[in-house]
Amino acid sequence: MSATAWKPEPSSGDNDDDHEESKKQKKEEASGWVATRRYARIPLKIIAALVTVYVCMLSSERYFYYWVQTSIERTDMHVSEIDFPAVTIIPIHIRSLQDGNLSKAYNLVQSVIWQTPMSARLTEDNFTEFDDLDSWDMSTWSIYQSLQISCQHFFIECQWRRQAVNCCDLFRPTKTFNGYAYEFNSLVSSGKVDTWPWSVAASGSKSGLYVKIKRQQSVYTLNTLGVIVHEPTQLLGMSIDYSSEDRIVVPVEPLRFTAEVEVRARPVQMRRCYFANEIPEGRSRSECIYKCHFNYILSKCNCSLELPVKATLDEGNITDAKESNGRRICGVKDLSCFNKYKLSLFSMSNIIEESRDNVFTTVDCGCFPQCDHTQYHTSTYTEKLSTHSTHGSEIEIDVYFQEETLFSYRSVLRFTLIDLMGESGINHMRVEMYPPPYLLVVSFGGIAGLIMGISVLGCFNKILDHFACCRPPPGF
Repeated sequence: MSATAWKPEPSSGDNDDDHEESKKQKKEEASGWVATRRYARIPLKIIAALVTVYVCMLSSERYFYYWVQTSIERTDMHVSEIDFPAVTIIPIHIRSLQDGNLSKAYNLVQSVIWQTPMSARLTEDNFTEFDDLDSWDMSTWSIYQSLQISCQHFFIECQWRRQAVNCCDLFRPTKTFNGYAYEFNSLVSSGKVDTWPWSVAASGSKSGLYVKIKRQQSVYTLNTLGVIVHEPTQLLGMSIDYSSEDRIVVPVEPLRFTAEVEVRARPVQMRRCYFANEIPEGRSRSECIYKCHFNYILSKCNCSLELPVKATLDEGNITDAKESNGRRICGVKDLSCFNKYKLSLFSMSNIIEESRDNVFTTVDCGCFPQCDHTQYHTSTYTEKLSTHSTHGSEIEIDVYFQEETLFSYRSVLRFTLIDLMGESGINHMRVEMYPPPYLLVVSFGGIAGLIMGISVLGCFNKILDHFACCRPPPGF
């Protein structure tokens, strides 16, 4: 038999050392892999946090800027539920039987300040024709006194809701810068008539206000009338209709606007409307726009006027002082400047266009309407009836609602602070008209849960886990 080589068996101590070393090596490898995975998550968490902040900023922008939804509330609102519009009638162009030169000057002033169609045909020669008139303050002209006649002589016939009514019970005379006017259902009647403002329950011709006016007055002849349809609580209207024809028909198409009380949560500059108890003293929308147009045109022409509604001018651009207030009084010679900028002092436009040399620029007056108001849009047409012997010496004016129903719009908050902070975005899927449609409103809570997988309850439990007394038992 051959001898077998003897090999010493490994001691138990050596085996344990190798095993421990192997376990230590594996543990280090596992620990290194865990650290690698842990640190690799940090960039992902940072990216997720940045994305969350970015989306939250977009959501906040919706809250601060696109906060309201204006939609159609009703399509069958009856005209009896709103006020009939106020109507102002003004002699624009006349032919005087006493002083032809003053009547021409009067017509020139009226054409410019009202921007009638005749103003587009005026030339420089028209403005140099009356150099002897230093001021266009028509209250000092004899022709102004001739305009102040009684309503019994001004009107022939008046009908209200298809019933004959005394004209002097409907209209109130008013002295204004622009001449002599008669107003129906306006602020002039406020406090004098218990049922003011008036309403109607029908539509169509002669269902509202129908009047006949003498064309031939005592000392002058009416060539052109101005008809303004406006809100009873305002001084100015959406548009001014001028006509020299024998019949002026003004169909009115109203639009009703309201707002829920919650809209008050947003600043006025964002919601762009006033609630009734927020309107500053003497700061109606018509007065605001009137002063804005007044200041704009006078700053361009560098002079001052005495008008029924006082306006505050920028003293910095005023020169050539001749009056105690540092401004000279506008005269007829300044009409050329007024006509150059083609801005009516009595229009209701909140935006003034001042484009020159193919550059489009505008001025925003920043005059907001009431949140609860009615707009009266008109589409006027005229007829010449002088072929009939009975109509040659009179002018008919017919103002009525074109339809018995109208659209009513309502503004509501579509995204509140509570929505912004926590509610699910799925509940806010809306289709809007203003601004352009967005598919989804996502709140802060929905953003954090969607991107980072966290919630208020999860964060609270994470904090409690750091305290031994609050840790959940094993296996919970």
